[in-house]
Amino acid sequence: MASAVAKVSSFGQLLKQSKFSSFDTRIAQVYTTHGGDAHRGDWGFKRPLSIRRRGAFITVKNVDTPEHQTEWSSAEPQALWMKNWDELQITPQWSHHASAEEPRDHVQESDYLPNQRDPSTWRPPCVPNLDAMTREEFRKYLARIQAHRDQFHKETQAKKGVPGLSPYQLSNTYTTGWDDLYAQYLSKRRREDPRSRRIEHLPHRNGGLSYANYTPLQTFLMTKERKGRLVDEYVGKDRKKLFYVASFAGMAGIVQKHHAVLAQPMVWDDPQRTGQVMLRPQNAVLHRLPNVVGRVRQGLKATKMDMELKVSDRQSHVRSNPYPPGSRQYIAAEPLGSASSRRRRMDDAAARSRARLSPSTGVTLGILSNIIRKEDSS
Repeated sequence: MASAVAKVSSFGQLLKQSKFSSFDTRIAQVYTTHGGDAHRGDWGFKRPLSIRRRGAFITVKNVDTPEHQTEWSSAEPQALWMKNWDELQITPQWSHHASAEEPRDHVQESDYLPNQRDPSTWRPPCVPNLDAMTREEFRKYLARIQAHRDQFHKETQAKKGVPGLSPYQLSNTYTTGWDDLYAQYLSKRRREDPRSRRIEHLPHRNGGLSYANYTPLQTFLMTKERKGRLVDEYVGKDRKKLFYVASFAGMAGIVQKHHAVLAQPMVWDDPQRTGQVMLRPQNAVLHRLPNVVGRVRQGLKATKMDMELKVSDRQSHVRSNPYPPGSRQYIAAEPLGSASSRRRRMDDAAARSRARLSPSTGVTLGILSNIIRKEDSS
């Protein structure tokens, strides 16, 4: 006889799926609520909150304090900034130059780039963090790596082509630290083992700011210029204007002088000089990411990013087909440089030339009357 399976109560399921049970004080999270739950102040925590409108965003510091309160703060600026950033559709880059040792967030699958398909060429070595180990973990790690010391010594000698050198002498021939080379060697051996179940630490390239890899061409075709404001200008030591500081998409950007066209910054005392222009982002560079996991949680204010902008003068961004690529209007539209448009321009030019060459009837009669008067007088 089959034994009866105990059913899990609906309250237990709701508790496991609630935000109250998944809340972690060491992880920075932004919460929102929808529909009737927002009207009742139900955010999925232990008690209803005082903010009761849809489209609101909050961060929670503590679910239940000793005073039986839920500590929360408004996260409207962070959520709205992320929405603005998604609309820009631009891929940020790190401030330092990318190298072969750094992880890549995308791989190009192409027959013309065969090396890209080999994970060992674009994935970083799985090196453990020695600083985060406890004394017992570090002791076990030393005991585990001692078994590979002799093999690593032999392979390093063969690679250098100089037999008979001690590990100390070999370490002096490398510019990289000897411990780093040894850790990368062990990581490669673990990766080649088909039975290995280790998960490699592969952090996101820009901290989760943009998961899509937009190219400059995609950004140009799929986005449009947006309103911004030139708020100030930076003047060098020789009183020469170097660049403008612009307010755009909730952040401060830089507009080079040759990218400003005829735009001028705002003047606080002049209501006619508002400094409002249409801007397009050129590139974005990340310098620092916020620490969202740990005892000290940080928000977007801890992010340091520079953005270079360009004033849209309309003429440099004119396309022969103004419709979105791939749409029916884009396929059916006739480019501005087509044969029919050129034919129309030629017909207009021919009509203007004929108008200049053929004199009017009044002019012709006037010339003939002058000739007759001259003959009569003679």
